[in-house]
Amino acid sequence: MNTMSSLFFLLPFAVVFLTFQPHLTVAHQTNGTSSLITEVCQNSTHKEFCISILQSSPRSQTADLKGLLFIALKVAAKNASDTSAYIKQNLNDKGLNPAADQSLTDCDVNYADAVDQIDDAVVALSVDAYPDINKWVKAAITDVDSCEAQVQGVSGNAMEVSHSNHTLRLILNIALARLNHISIKSTD
Repeated sequence: MNTMSSLFFLLPFAVVFLTFQPHLTVAHQTNGTSSLITEVCQNSTHKEFCISILQSSPRSQTADLKGLLFIALKVAAKNASDTSAYIKQNLNDKGLNPAADQSLTDCDVNYADAVDQIDDAVVALSVDAYPDINKWVKAAITDVDSCEAQVQGVSGNAMEVSHSNHTLRLILNIALARLNHISIKSTD
């Protein structure tokens, strides 16, 4: 069989392959959500929030469980850094009442620790040190909870910090759930 005949012979197979290729992509994604994201967020108390966090990276559509954990940790790191910056900015406000000043000062320390702990969790993920990730994420949650205890009942800017605490805690819980999925998959 000459080269030209071979090309004509393979042409129908190429057309069939290219015709069905988009369907394979659609099978992997539902409404822009990868089936893995849908699966891992299925049992989440805040399913839509979980999906939105994990979809926040362009890499999410092709990410495996480790990739989704990385995305959750990076979103948590950004959230914690932004909240830390917000707290520092508000500590410079000379009009803060003493209760707000004290609560934000305590939260400043808590968030400095949380940022470091989340960064440590990202580093631990890079070397597959899953027990360390668990330890660092839980420590960050403890710091967020400590900040929340300080801002409870305090008016003004502390209420915004309370909202940020709630959001970060949800993101960190998403990270822990992804970590648990990885742990379960690795023992199968």
